[in-house]
Amino acid sequence: MARGRWGIVAGLMLALTLLRIQPAFAQEPVRYTVQPGDTLTRIAARFGTTVEALAEANHLVNPNLIYVGQVLLIPTSTASPSPSGRVHAVQPGETLYRIALRYGTTVERLMALNGLRNPHRIFVGQLLRIPEEAPGTPAAWPAPFQDIRLGPAPAVQGRVFPIRVRLSQPAALEARFLGIAFPLAPTPEGGEGLIAVPAMQAPGVYSLGVTARTPDGRTVQVSLPVQVVAGPYGREAIRLPPDRQGLLDPELLRAEREKVLAACTPFEPERRWQGPFRYPVARPEVTSEFGTRRSYNGGPYSSYHEGLDLRGSAGTPVYAPADGLVALAGALVVRGNAVILRHGWGVCSGYWHLQAVAVREGQTVKAGDLLGYVGNTGLSTGAHLHWEIRVRGIPVDPRQWVEGSLP
Repeated sequence: MARGRWGIVAGLMLALTLLRIQPAFAQEPVRYTVQPGDTLTRIAARFGTTVEALAEANHLVNPNLIYVGQVLLIPTSTASPSPSGRVHAVQPGETLYRIALRYGTTVERLMALNGLRNPHRIFVGQLLRIPEEAPGTPAAWPAPFQDIRLGPAPAVQGRVFPIRVRLSQPAALEARFLGIAFPLAPTPEGGEGLIAVPAMQAPGVYSLGVTARTPDGRTVQVSLPVQVVAGPYGREAIRLPPDRQGLLDPELLRAEREKVLAACTPFEPERRWQGPFRYPVARPEVTSEFGTRRSYNGGPYSSYHEGLDLRGSAGTPVYAPADGLVALAGALVVRGNAVILRHGWGVCSGYWHLQAVAVREGQTVKAGDLLGYVGNTGLSTGAHLHWEIRVRGIPVDPRQWVEGSLP
């Protein structure tokens, strides 16, 4: 009888022990893949544990010998809880934006709470603190949005990145970045377009807003973070001869810029070009890169080169790099004899300092058609072709259009 009572007591004690430890076994283990520059000390600090606990959990004989790609088991029982007691382990395929949607908070709030500098650099298994005020109810893209995909991150000064939006119903789409509106061309799935980053935009994280306007009058907006990094741009000091220094008059520059933007900025949903652009001259040789910070006659480096300068003797033929519509053809003061082509989607290309123009405004051209001839007119110190590409009026690097990958 005594043996039976002791058996019952032992069984109860075992059951209570199992109940106490069950939650620990029910918790999904967290695994972390070692990244370049990681040390065990940094990983321990990131997850709120200790080097000793990591070494024991992963049977590491020498804590200094870890390697990129190694998968470490994180001892969650030692991890420090967030101030609100709520954490989220990043899952495969998740983005910071999706996590913010899920918990009813914002990307900026998650970044501030977790000390994140780059919203695109989170990793599977990473533990994120969730704001205390976040309701935590699962959420999805607000209707009619189903998905938004941006080009490769991060964005670079002076270049473009594509955006594709998938919708559950037709709607007019517009993106807004750094105060500039970028209408999106409609597609069967939703819309797509290109976003331009100004060449002198300070590196940092900025908000990209996307607005959908449905036929029934609803307006729905979402916001995504975009990190901008510096481009590989140098410096160049230019000396202008006395007879051309008057071309730097601010009022003259402003008036001509407005004329160029009027021809260049309009958005057209039709995309006239297909595939990469060509260089507009045969055997191109770049003499001045896009984005180069410029000083004129010893002044400050407060401006930049808005295109590519291509070497060419006077009279060298200039050809259309892609299909387009001639939006401007004639003489300008600073840019000399000039041609502007509109290619659709708010994209235009310009050709300055020409000796002569061979097209007329309103003319449709195909890639390879003659536009004019290299010259030395306007603000120029020698015969060459200045070639630029703009998106919604913002100058971007032509090399990306010839040598890079665009949609």
